[in-house]
Amino acid sequence: MTSEDVELWFATYLDCFVALARGERNDVEAVLGFYGVPMLLSSPGGTGWLHDAELVLGVTRAQIEGLRHAGFDRTEVEASVTVVLNATCARYEARFRRRAADDTEIASFSASYLIAEGPAGPRIAALAVGKA
Repeated sequence: MTSEDVELWFATYLDCFVALARGERNDVEAVLGFYGVPMLLSSPGGTGWLHDAELVLGVTRAQIEGLRHAGFDRTEVEASVTVVLNATCARYEARFRRRAADDTEIASFSASYLIAEGPAGPRIAALAVGKA
């Protein structure tokens, strides 16, 4: 796992998520190609384990529905840093701005993704979201 591999993989994940949030795709199950199960999710509201695929999909569906309702258009990535921890694990950190089609800001936050290589390829094993 190299930083270039991680950054390319993350860009592919983000493209998928953005297409889902814009409504260009409806196959929310596609995120399971990027999210590990179980997956640790931590946000200012709390921390918990998503122990099965249905929990991962439920959280993702709710987030996508909220973004669609807000008129989501794109995610801007700022100040990203990739740290390769070892041959099978890396951390990707960045500040993100989600914007509507009229350029208004929907959300601004920082996030750290722990990406681990497994039998099915890289997956987000843990996601910690904070304030921007």
